[in-house]
Amino acid sequence: MHTAPEWDAAFLKSMAGQHVVLGMAFISTGLLHFFLHYSRFRNLFKKRESDAPNEFYCRTQRTRGAIGANLFAVGFVSSAIQLLLLREILNISGGYELIAGTFLGSWLMASAAGSAIAPKTSITNILSINLLFFSGPVISVFLLIILSRLFLNPGETPSYLASIIFTLIVLVPFCFISGFTFIKLVSEASSIKDFRPGRSFAVETSGGIAAGILISFASHGGINNYQAIILIIISGFSYTVISQSGLNRRNLMLTGIIVLALSAGVIISAPDKYFRQLLLRGLTVTDSSDTPYGNITRGMYGEEKSTYYDHRLLFYSDDIIEREEDIHYPMLQLDNPEAVLLVSGSLYPHLGEINKYKAKRVVYVERDPALIKAESSTEPFKIPDLLVENKDAYTFIKNAGEKFDAVILLLPPPSSLLLNRFYTYEFFMHVKKVLKPEGVFSCAPGINPDYLNIESVLFFSSIYNSLKAVFRYVVPVGGNKLYLLAADKEISISFCELTEKKGISNLYVGPDYLADDLTELKTDQIISVIDESVRLNHILTPVATFYFQAYNISKSINEKLPLIILLALLFLLPLLTVRRTNMLMYFSSSALAGYEIILLLVLQSSVGNMYQVTGLILAGLLSGLAVGSGLSIPFLESRTYRIKSWLLIICYLAMYFAIKRLVDSDSNVFVTVALIISGFIPAAITGNLFREFTQTAMVPSVPSPVYSADLAGSAAGCIVFSGFAVPLIGIGPSLLIFPVLVLTGYLFALKARK
Repeated sequence: MHTAPEWDAAFLKSMAGQHVVLGMAFISTGLLHFFLHYSRFRNLFKKRESDAPNEFYCRTQRTRGAIGANLFAVGFVSSAIQLLLLREILNISGGYELIAGTFLGSWLMASAAGSAIAPKTSITNILSINLLFFSGPVISVFLLIILSRLFLNPGETPSYLASIIFTLIVLVPFCFISGFTFIKLVSEASSIKDFRPGRSFAVETSGGIAAGILISFASHGGINNYQAIILIIISGFSYTVISQSGLNRRNLMLTGIIVLALSAGVIISAPDKYFRQLLLRGLTVTDSSDTPYGNITRGMYGEEKSTYYDHRLLFYSDDIIEREEDIHYPMLQLDNPEAVLLVSGSLYPHLGEINKYKAKRVVYVERDPALIKAESSTEPFKIPDLLVENKDAYTFIKNAGEKFDAVILLLPPPSSLLLNRFYTYEFFMHVKKVLKPEGVFSCAPGINPDYLNIESVLFFSSIYNSLKAVFRYVVPVGGNKLYLLAADKEISISFCELTEKKGISNLYVGPDYLADDLTELKTDQIISVIDESVRLNHILTPVATFYFQAYNISKSINEKLPLIILLALLFLLPLLTVRRTNMLMYFSSSALAGYEIILLLVLQSSVGNMYQVTGLILAGLLSGLAVGSGLSIPFLESRTYRIKSWLLIICYLAMYFAIKRLVDSDSNVFVTVALIISGFIPAAITGNLFREFTQTAMVPSVPSPVYSADLAGSAAGCIVFSGFAVPLIGIGPSLLIFPVLVLTGYLFALKARK
């Protein structure tokens, strides 16, 4: 096995990674210092201006810097908590785009409700508002834990209706307070010279950008989710107390010492283990860690050592049936295999099965290196050449320069657009190129249901047909999961006969438990229901993901009507409350939200390793919004909403014609830069529309409907495009919807502003 040499020094090992923790502590302190002295940082680059007294800030600095710092802090905390809660809710509810879209939509709708209520209340005390705001994350985390323990089963994916209700209840308190707080600050900032709503939006968005960067850095540096949430809550309350309670120097120093002590305690104690214990009842958690790719929790379930990945059981000590099926169904097709490519799954248990074939070389590809460290093996390696690659599997196979006898894909079903690319026609073509002429490919796109309903038939047919378009022979095998074996030579499913012929001794895959005639009968039954007319699954038209989501919903048939009604109430009914003058803001925000989803999908389809550069794409979009809304750009300022609408239409049409080239490009740098730029430009135009619609908003109630329309439109865009449009009709046709949305808003604006 290829490994790097290690120092056998316990002290050094215990100190590994502490530079990151120390760095996080300094960054947190620096951000707190920045919040408190925002005006001084501004004055380093700008002459001081005298402002009229601001009664809203009755016990703190009465300057635009104080409001700016508060807006930045609200944006930072709101976005940071959003990212961290998104991870947790995706862990609990399954992680597919329909849930992600619902999360973002629910977040935006609750924020829109808070922003709509804010002008109608007389609350103006900044200390009370900030204390309420920074208590929001505490309420949401409390609800997340309580509802999980009461209504959800650990390791099981809840129904979509249960997931959406769970998401709503968890998010509403903090999101409502967040929207409320922002509008209160915007209204007060509008009374200060040159501090218009557009600038307030830009400052708040800048806080969101900083949060995205810091959270990304923290996830790479060993800071876990709940650890980060607690640190953010401590920083938020500390900022409120220090900046707005009029403490003297001595009390300030004492408060600072207490804050640092609390933060150090949180970092050292690693509290995530206890939170996972609350969420995964029945499991005695021994340790838990968050990586940039997911959560790994290890513990004891009864007498068995178990490892959970994103709250789903990944492997356990006695998973004999699954690991034998994973390996022996494809490997029994081969005579004297030399090279095997294993994609994801547990390494050491599967190596034990591969050892039975005396393969000379095994390449194991797993993106998350922490998963390898989470495993343990007491068996000696019998493979002369074992190579572990911590790379994106799609990119690795696409660029692989060697041939394999078997490629065994052990990834989960295509429940998300990220996983879908491993079950597409394009991926299967890349797999065929790395297979030897007599090689075999194996994947398991889902569990083996006893009854195949129409939704499951459509789902399995889309993947089966995609494989059949690449390989001459494709055979389904109904085991613990539904396996698909593909090759250009005939495939035998007489596994009992093959094990005896090859002298392979197994506990499950063999004559002791299986019967070849029953296996063949089950295969014939599956083939008989395959629909060859179902479309192939492509990267640009990920129909398998849509069918998989439809299949999940079909498991709870009584929930379909309530689900449709709830979605309509949440994401379509708010459209009726948007003023005609703000329809352009609504539809342009909806288009931008859907466009963001497509940019991320194109990134993971072409670059493959999306994890490291996703933050850059999102930062590009947020930066565009901040620049467009906060800065006076001569090119945009001199043009009305009419010209800006047509500029947006041109941007989306340009991406439609460029999308194929981006997906097919071999230059990762070119694709990444192109996506950042193509996201920044429409975001800047959309942000400038917000600036135009609110630039005369000197009355506190005026910015609220514009902001509410912006959030409501973004919510609708998230759910419609992530859950339905992109999976059902594909990326290209979805891109053509964006110009239609902008044009619709433009026509409403023309009629309303006559």
